[in-house]
Amino acid sequence: MAWQRRVRTRRQQAWGTAVCGVVASGLFALTGYLAGSAMGHLGLMGHPLALRPTHCWTTGPSTTSRGGSTGSDWDCTGPAASGGRTHRITATGFTSYPVSMPVRVAQEPWGTWVPVDQGGWNKAGRALSPLLPLVIAVTFARWTLISYRGWRNSRRLPTGSSE
Repeated sequence: MAWQRRVRTRRQQAWGTAVCGVVASGLFALTGYLAGSAMGHLGLMGHPLALRPTHCWTTGPSTTSRGGSTGSDWDCTGPAASGGRTHRITATGFTSYPVSMPVRVAQEPWGTWVPVDQGGWNKAGRALSPLLPLVIAVTFARWTLISYRGWRNSRRLPTGSSE
């Protein structure tokens, strides 16, 4: 039996175009969020400050229901000097208790203070993290445009013709 291509209705074409557009928009938003977060974690926004943690606490459960430990984050608060003035800030997202004094922190675009990544692999991973959702978003946006053009142009065909 020969493979037959199923002809989509205009409603199905419009629905597919809308879904691809929504997915592309969401992935572009995720790319923007990851890019902003990367700029904060790499210390590219503003001036990174030296935080001297005075009090730290964990966020999230420290053990699972089976007794194993989870990778909970640490939040720390303490004084940070900036331009001759001392500010009390709270930095979130430490993967371990900050032992070294002081700790470099930077501000993300939405105002959260985060530790600046130190290792080369951490920096490379953080810098490249927005690229995967960007590539997928461009692919979905391209499919959206192709589908929209096909849907739009199909209305211009004379009645009864099959492309």
